[in-house]
Amino acid sequence: MLPRHLFTIGTAVLAGSLMTGCGGSNAPQPAAATASSESPPTEGESQPGSVSPVIRPAGLTASIPEPDARTPVDGAAQPGTADRQPEFPDDEATQSLAEIQRLRIGAFPADVEAARKARRERNERIIDLATRAIRRTMNEDSRIPQFDTAIKQLLEARFQIALTGSEEDIEALYSDVQALCDRDPQSPAAAEGVYTIARFAHTKAGLTGRTQPVWFETLSRWAREFADRFPDDQKRSTSLLFGAGRSCELHAAASSDTELASRLLTESRLCYTTLADKFPTSDQGQEATAALRRLALPGQILTQFSGPTSDGGYVSADDFKGKPTLIYFWDSQSDEFRDKILPALARIREQLPQERLRIIGVALDEDESQLNTFLEQHPAPGQQIFFPQTPQRSWNSPLVRFWGLAASPTIWVLNGEARVLSTNVTVEQLVPTLQQALKK
Repeated sequence: MLPRHLFTIGTAVLAGSLMTGCGGSNAPQPAAATASSESPPTEGESQPGSVSPVIRPAGLTASIPEPDARTPVDGAAQPGTADRQPEFPDDEATQSLAEIQRLRIGAFPADVEAARKARRERNERIIDLATRAIRRTMNEDSRIPQFDTAIKQLLEARFQIALTGSEEDIEALYSDVQALCDRDPQSPAAAEGVYTIARFAHTKAGLTGRTQPVWFETLSRWAREFADRFPDDQKRSTSLLFGAGRSCELHAAASSDTELASRLLTESRLCYTTLADKFPTSDQGQEATAALRRLALPGQILTQFSGPTSDGGYVSADDFKGKPTLIYFWDSQSDEFRDKILPALARIREQLPQERLRIIGVALDEDESQLNTFLEQHPAPGQQIFFPQTPQRSWNSPLVRFWGLAASPTIWVLNGEARVLSTNVTVEQLVPTLQQALKK
């Protein structure tokens, strides 16, 4: 049984035939999922295949792997693969899966509304065909590959319908997943179902998270549920956890709602902690450990921070005590840095000379000539940390990797004791934070 705090929408019987006994839930439901003004991804569109460490504030969700809805169907003839396909009877199940494959590669009308209608009709047809295949193969061990394929096709169709559908459409997706988990909670089909719901929450967070931030919290909880239940599926567990943790963190940073930001940061820490504990040697686990290190900085004295500067000097946290320090991470391709943050830093430097405020930049450019050209046109205040070795530049910077930096540009502020006041200072918060740093 899916946990009640996660299974937020009522349950029903999977297509009326797969299994029975699915219970209801009294847990709070997410906000009504209405069609977003933004269009969801088109079926079959190429989606990001892995979580990138470069997360810019323009997007509030980190990527997770997306399945390919056009996965070849077991039992259906595929060009050039006849020798590799298992032999299955040419019955209703095999024919249904072959028909799904043909539907998947079909084109849609050019008209947007006509395409939307055709897409729904196609997915409803796929659900019907997949259900027929499930009925025929669910109790035959020799046909597990076909059963698993039918489950994937059904879930993908439910997913696509739910994205722009009604609450009833979302309920149908959740109900099918509940039924799969009731049938065999550790099966590949159950894993596919839980992953689909986590992916659905991720997509809804990206589409409607600004107005319905509950989807970020839902994503976090389903990501942790998947990792707890299917830890052997490390690739998807780590991607879900890191995507959820980073997405919650970014949305918290962008939110003006203090209570919401606190809740989302808690969810972010929970995901990062699960990653660091369960998958410590994975790339995402190591990034999560670094992110937790950074999130723990406020209130602490900054000690492990140093690097060479573009003018041949060297910056070390050993020298930070004695006056407040402003550290900003940036790159020359950022319009936000050039148009918003750089002018604010220039004004601050005019008001607070070097004797009162230390300013340090951490340049995340990879190309040194590009960085120098930018600095000639847009002088940036303070010394600029820039590593001479190319493999240590940009998002491979030792400082970025050690502190798990989430976004560029980012501003940190330290007081005169080198104690970190914040690692996420917005332009609007900059003056009051510096006033706090300047207090004796």
